Amino acid sequence: MSAVCELALPFVATSAVEDRPVAAPLRRHTSSCLRCQARHAAMARTARELRAMADTGEKAPLDLEWRVMSSLEGELSVPRSWRLPVAVVAALVSMIAALLIWRFRPRTVA
Repeated sequence: MSAVCELALPFVATSAVEDRPVAAPLRRHTSSCLRCQARHAAMARTARELRAMADTGEKAPLDLEWRVMSSLEGELSVPRSWRLPVAVVAALVSMIAALLIWRFRPRTVA
């Protein structure tokens, strides 16, 4: 995935969900990039299906977004196994950083 694709990703997703064109600065890229077009199509289809579900009065499962994103194939997919390990590592790193900051904070002598 190119840097432009990564930059365009949230704009492509938002435009698909809101059923409007991609932001003008990224429109040239997305009109020629097959990955961005595929992501836009997948997100638009998902948004239509979710709107259809909303009309039925049924409540969506709590993990619906995760299941949808992890069920996509190829470059569009989100790995199923990374979420918990990344969260645990992030929590540990932030705890260690907080302890180090507290330990080495400047102290005033009274």
